[in-house]
Amino acid sequence: MTYQLLKMLHVAAVAAWLGGSLFVSLFLLSSQPQEGDEAPKERRMLGALRRWTLFVTTPAMVLTWLIGLHLAVTFGWFAMSWIWIKIGFALGLSALLGIQTAALRRMADGSARRPPLVDLYAPVTVVASAAIVTLVVVKPF
Repeated sequence: MTYQLLKMLHVAAVAAWLGGSLFVSLFLLSSQPQEGDEAPKERRMLGALRRWTLFVTTPAMVLTWLIGLHLAVTFGWFAMSWIWIKIGFALGLSALLGIQTAALRRMADGSARRPPLVDLYAPVTVVASAAIVTLVVVKPF
């Protein structure tokens, strides 16, 4: 029962983390520095997204890591190769969230500069997530 509960919490935390990361990706991709009537609406959206990232997406990422590492230690998964590849992808997704959070902060500070490689944020998130799911379900090695 405890395993099922932890697995459910892990998957729910992953969904919140990746959903938030994808939303930030799409926001950064589509936002442009606004002036005039649209500027206050853009700033409100940016503020709401920064709060969501701070209070939901980032804690979900931390919870995902804590539960995932607990499960890996408890069930001895570190002896298997697939977990190390999964951890590599998860580290990449964690770094991407850090890059996205920094880009949101720069936008809030008034930077009009487009974040580097912003076109790749969403596809990288989707591909890395698919790879992780494949590794978890198939456990190829």
